[in-house]
Amino acid sequence: MAITIPADLTIVTLRSRGGELAQRWTEEYATSVLRQASDLLRSRTNIEFSRGTVERVVEEMPSDAASETVDEAGYHFLAATHKAGTGVRALLVDRASRTELGGQSRQQTRVCLIAYGSDVAATSRMMAHELGHLLSLPHVDGGRRPGPGQERLAAAWMRNLMYSGALNPAAELTETQVQAARSSPLARRFGGR
Repeated sequence: MAITIPADLTIVTLRSRGGELAQRWTEEYATSVLRQASDLLRSRTNIEFSRGTVERVVEEMPSDAASETVDEAGYHFLAATHKAGTGVRALLVDRASRTELGGQSRQQTRVCLIAYGSDVAATSRMMAHELGHLLSLPHVDGGRRPGPGQERLAAAWMRNLMYSGALNPAAELTETQVQAARSSPLARRFGGR
């Protein structure tokens, strides 16, 4: 049985020194990225993310955060300001200080951060990866480094959606990952087991 989780999209334009910074996200592009990310996750886990609200906001980062890109402090500020509704919230920003600044340790908030990417397929995989973190999936290669003779293991990691590096178009998930995602607190909230 499919699990459907609503995803609210918030396009965040940063303000610095009284002026708004560049913002490349549009509502159409955000919707397309979410649709492709949802299609990928549905095909792997039978969990889909339906578009909820889409809003545009302008935010000035607090003094302890970077002003022209979203860093760790900026993420926490935005996640506290723009909370998840019933399902999840994706904060869509023009730039983030690190590509991996997104969702892994943010399962409780149900808020992930996605930086703009001009390649819709790659950006969709990144959103699917961050939504995977919200479904309690950690990086497959966290803390482990392959040594000589472990080339197959490294190759398997690189094909996995939850790899910490560049995401492969195959974006595989193991059966164990699928079971973990379907039984995560977020999935259970919407009918998972």
